[in-house]
Amino acid sequence: MSDQPGLAAYQRVVEAVKKDIRSGALEVGARLPGHRKLAEQHGVALGTAQKAVQILETEGWVVSQPAVGVFVQEPPAEDRNPVTIETVIRQLDQLQAAVLHLTERVEQLEAADDARSVPPSQ
Repeated sequence: MSDQPGLAAYQRVVEAVKKDIRSGALEVGARLPGHRKLAEQHGVALGTAQKAVQILETEGWVVSQPAVGVFVQEPPAEDRNPVTIETVIRQLDQLQAAVLHLTERVEQLEAADDARSVPPSQ
């Protein structure tokens, strides 16, 4: 749960999710846990978690796709953190890891393709 005394339980959940989005722990496009899991994670009732998600959606932090899930959106402009060097470094590290993964995958696919295209020896 959050360390913000004086806030209602649903507000503490809202603030905790916003904090995770701002910090990058929940990235844009990430799927939020289901309402039950969210309630469990924050030690609140199911209805409290549902209310928190409704507020996050109303404020533009998440978007609900019926029968699919609730997904993080780009935070509203007034709530975005300024870009810091730490944020840029983290994003570059993530990008570098993704490129490395894609490079390895392409090499594997090309090797498999080369192995299929070599005619069997007679």
